[in-house]
Amino acid sequence: MTNNAPYIVNETADFAVVYKPPKMHCIRLGGKRENEDSALFDWFLQQEFNGKRHHENAVNINLMHRLDFETRGLILIAKNADSYSFFKASQDRGKFIKEYTAICVNAGGAALAGFPPPLALDVRAPSPENPLVIESYFRPYGKGRKQVRPVIEDGKKHKEIATDKGGFYRTEIIGIDGNTFTVRISRGFRHQIRCHLCWIGRPIQNDPLYLPDDPVSGGLALCAHSIYFPDPATGKQLQFKT
Repeated sequence: MTNNAPYIVNETADFAVVYKPPKMHCIRLGGKRENEDSALFDWFLQQEFNGKRHHENAVNINLMHRLDFETRGLILIAKNADSYSFFKASQDRGKFIKEYTAICVNAGGAALAGFPPPLALDVRAPSPENPLVIESYFRPYGKGRKQVRPVIEDGKKHKEIATDKGGFYRTEIIGIDGNTFTVRISRGFRHQIRCHLCWIGRPIQNDPLYLPDDPVSGGLALCAHSIYFPDPATGKQLQFKT
């Protein structure tokens, strides 16, 4: 199997763990039919229903989270209404964990447009037990609102502000090996990891939005390599890796 094609990592009657390659949308943009062949969700429905996208049982199948178009890695899909409700409750309890690998560049401590003052962290020796924590709200930013920016105020300055159930979105750096950062989140927002790493002066290599002046020699160096969640059938915490 190639990293440029989707594939099913594991599947039960309740869920499927699927690999999404880079340059693939999770769902059709705007519901347009012409995007069906490039969407991971429709690809999965074809596998599930023998080439048919519009099966009567498809209404009970749901993505539990998404990845950016440029990001590759693992996606969890609920295959029925009961497992969807179970996973949603698990997400609310912080039991659905996603880990990412990001290859970063050192952009120094210069303030970037639209960002709060550069966030200084001691990046020497984080661990899963003692992570470096980055927290903020988010707001849309830039031409076409394609980017986001962290917000640390109460929201009065910005009318459009996204919160995680009223609080900050949390990104945890749990390991650093040279320029490779291992990052953990439970609930996430669009571009959360890309934006948070940029905020601390470590934008992700080949990021067309947050590192536009970097010569692009490959795709975005971000991979959702592991997911952890409880099994709807047994309650046992499961782990899957790329």
